[in-house]
Amino acid sequence: MKKIALIPTESVNPRTKKLDVSSPRQIAQMINAEDFNAARAVQKAAPDIAKTIDAAAKAFLAGRKIIFIGAGTSGRLGVLEAAECVPTFGTKPSQILGIIAGGKNAMFRAKEGAEDDSAQGGKDVLKKARPGDLVIGLTASGITPYVLGALHAAKQAACTTVLLACNKQADTQDAAIFIYLPTGAEALNGSTRMKAGTATKMALNAITTGAMARAGKVYGNLMIDVRPTNQKLIRRALRLIMTVAQTGQATAQKLLDASGKNVKTAVLMHLKNCTRAQAEKRLKKHRGFLAEALREK
Repeated sequence: MKKIALIPTESVNPRTKKLDVSSPRQIAQMINAEDFNAARAVQKAAPDIAKTIDAAAKAFLAGRKIIFIGAGTSGRLGVLEAAECVPTFGTKPSQILGIIAGGKNAMFRAKEGAEDDSAQGGKDVLKKARPGDLVIGLTASGITPYVLGALHAAKQAACTTVLLACNKQADTQDAAIFIYLPTGAEALNGSTRMKAGTATKMALNAITTGAMARAGKVYGNLMIDVRPTNQKLIRRALRLIMTVAQTGQATAQKLLDASGKNVKTAVLMHLKNCTRAQAEKRLKKHRGFLAEALREK
């Protein structure tokens, strides 16, 4: 492992040295001012985020997995991102997934020592990863043994590997793509749940949304593959059908019911005047891309 003299997220922030003697309003303003650096960091990383979007879309379309793996805050963000893809894009829980050091219980109670186990990182990722999968390691410091061990094992297993870190000197030897987020020193020294965590979440949002758009899970800027599993999402599905198919609510409800709760199928049934089976066949032919299915005569 590389010797790193100074990890940016561990350095002391000169702009927030009076955090303990500031008023509530001053504290809020100081932290907010620092938070702007998270967005700037993601902006600077756009070229490598774009590479990851492309790799994620290709993996997804090929039926491979997208795996996020991390420890502590980074691990929790990866698990969250994977979980949100199911209702947002209608993906299978087994195709986009998150792994956190220490297992499921670490989502709710910190297990700080788990991040130091490089071998366990390798074991955990190999329980899920197969050749051709995309494995994205998340570590603010860029040197977390658990994450680096996972990336090493994933690379050996012929997976495409990505490292996302807030340290330019991160250990990138097992990463095909390196997403560097220059967030700098935290408002609270070393607390990477703050700017580093925010920037990581923003980057993950871009990666999954971009990949799903490239994989036919988005129509325009509409989450056309939403899974209507609760009342809020049912209402969203109805609004989508009403918007795209230009129907009233009553018709949209009938279409949603007749389509098996699938918005894209419902839209095609209405606009192409076809049965559910015909709409599903057309979507399959066009790999789920609604725009392409609609263009077909």
